[in-house]
Amino acid sequence: MNVLLLPGWGMKSDVFTPLIEALQLNDVTIVEWEHMRDVNHFLAKAKEALHAPSLVIGWSLGSLVALQLGMHPYVTHLVCIGGTSRFTTSENYHAGWHARVVERMKVQLVRQTNKTIQSFIDMLWGEKEARPFPHMHDRTSDLLLGLDYLLATDVRDQLQQMDVPILLIHGEQDRICPPQAAQYIYERTRNCTLTLLRNVGHAPHVTQPYACAHVIQTWLGGGSND
Repeated sequence: MNVLLLPGWGMKSDVFTPLIEALQLNDVTIVEWEHMRDVNHFLAKAKEALHAPSLVIGWSLGSLVALQLGMHPYVTHLVCIGGTSRFTTSENYHAGWHARVVERMKVQLVRQTNKTIQSFIDMLWGEKEARPFPHMHDRTSDLLLGLDYLLATDVRDQLQQMDVPILLIHGEQDRICPPQAAQYIYERTRNCTLTLLRNVGHAPHVTQPYACAHVIQTWLGGGSND
């Protein structure tokens, strides 16, 4: 099976290494969010990498891109890890960050790049999960465009139109994309499975790669995720 991996905000491709090893994947394409031109380039890069029928796995920002691909004919299965259909809150949507927080983060990123990146990394973890994390880059221009993408992108209106099988893997202690964001997707899609992992934060494929692999393999095989 071809597998397309879409990483989160500011992430290097090696952030998926634990999951690739746990799934024993061979035919893998990882999209890098580098040298980005504008907010539309995220979806464009993902489409360029989708050459054949594939399982698409997106994490965080990558889950938004994955959902944008949800009706592409080459997407056979879709996995969202720490996923969301809209990163920021609105009048009738509360499962995200306030846009003002993201705008403030953009200012801090320019003024204190490394400190802002480290603050974000510190939020990735659930209780007792914190560990060294060398998987983020510090290319400010790409990071700023990533935040602009998170501010601009909203795929909620597409959810009810999707027929592709969707698996949502979400940490119960996720502070970046709250579990309610996954629940929102689950309630509005036709063919969706939601798995919540206890004592896990925003990066279950890093902290619990074999648990994630088991969930994915069981789901692909049509069995139970219990």
